[in-house]
Amino acid sequence: MTLCERYHSKILKYLYYSIGNIEDAKDITQEVFVIVYNRIDELQNHENIGGFIYQTAKFLAANFKRKTIKKNSKETSINMEIGSKESDLYEKMIMIYDSEIDESKYVDNVLLMLSEDKQRLYKLYYIENKTYKEISKILNVNETSLRMRYMRLRREIKKITHHVAKEKFVTEEY
Repeated sequence: MTLCERYHSKILKYLYYSIGNIEDAKDITQEVFVIVYNRIDELQNHENIGGFIYQTAKFLAANFKRKTIKKNSKETSINMEIGSKESDLYEKMIMIYDSEIDESKYVDNVLLMLSEDKQRLYKLYYIENKTYKEISKILNVNETSLRMRYMRLRREIKKITHHVAKEKFVTEEY
């Protein structure tokens, strides 16, 4: 039994429940197995191939949701003018909350808490606006590994941001 046969229906089901749309879930499932196929040599000795496949699916689903939220945020203002009931309340709340955050208060404090390597990753992508391809050449790492580094960096920044915000910037208003 191949990896695709063993995990395809499980990943599709996971993505469907995560995203809520079967067609998008099918597309992302295909992307997951393209990544697995491209990295099959590396994965031969991987101790938890199933875990890798699920983490890849989780990462791609998160990217899809992020892109969808960006797309929907542009459409939300139009929907609000029309009075559409289609907008998701949760997405509206997140957008409102995010718009009230003054990120400039956090950036310096958060970056100081990162290692030099992670500060460099942050600078290359977020400040210098380099692509993953450009950064992978600069750092001499494969693009997929680089994406995973950025995923971990975003998680770490999120944790640090919550800590910094709680200690330095959260007021009684919230």
